Amino acid sequence: MPEVEVNGTRLFYQQAGNGPDVVLVHAVTSNQAVWLFSGLTDALAADYRVTTYDLRGHGGSGRPPTGYTSAVMADDLLALHAALGLGPAVLVGHSFGGVTAMHAAVVAPAAVAGVVLSDSFFPGLRHVEPNFGRMAIWTDLRDTFAKVGVALGDVVDFTRLFRETAALDADKLKALEDIYGAFGRGWLRQLPKLAETTCGGDVLAEAGLTAAALAGIAQPVVALYDEFSPFLSTCRWLEQHLSRCTVEIIPAAKHLAVLDNTAGFTDAVRRHLRRLTTAASTPV
Repeated sequence: MPEVEVNGTRLFYQQAGNGPDVVLVHAVTSNQAVWLFSGLTDALAADYRVTTYDLRGHGGSGRPPTGYTSAVMADDLLALHAALGLGPAVLVGHSFGGVTAMHAAVVAPAAVAGVVLSDSFFPGLRHVEPNFGRMAIWTDLRDTFAKVGVALGDVVDFTRLFRETAALDADKLKALEDIYGAFGRGWLRQLPKLAETTCGGDVLAEAGLTAAALAGIAQPVVALYDEFSPFLSTCRWLEQHLSRCTVEIIPAAKHLAVLDNTAGFTDAVRRHLRRLTTAASTPV
């Protein structure tokens, strides 16, 4: 797998296809395998040059002890964009990947032709989601870990999640792997790698991506939110405050539409990319 060093950190990436540039940005605790596993990369590579990469601290990329805010992650993304000689790209980001993509759109609008975000929570919009800390996704995670005798607490705490996973003995790890299944095992094994970094706190920092900064994004934004998302208030805020925001709800999905409803998510991404890239190539 090719790699490039940006901002002192080695990032692993892959490219497929030819055409307008599309960059897929995964969520925190995930890696670029999610796009390959779901088939999204192959589905898009027929029409686009698709770049996927592992965020710092994830997958095969370097794991520095600090620098996991959306500001730093956006800087990494833009440095990767420059190093690979990409044209104005549509960024497709899931969860924190969408936050990173939107931050990049604020910082370097010329490099970002548009953003397709999937079920993202923005720390700068925390006031819109007052129940974030107790969202159902965390409750499910807490209840699953409780089955092996691990207490994660009632409120979202990624640092605690990382450290508790790192401390699991072999039997408890095996029990959780059995619960989460084949793809979940890869996710689970990612968590301990982040235990000695500042990632857990950094990803919940506003880091300059304020409500005002988000509202000022001029590029087209597609907000794909899941039918059972905990962040539908954020979705409504984006629709109301961004000048060029299109919203679509992905049925039968809870926060991970790319896996919960792969066909529906893939279809939505393809349709919106077609519209965004056609608009970008049309002379004014």
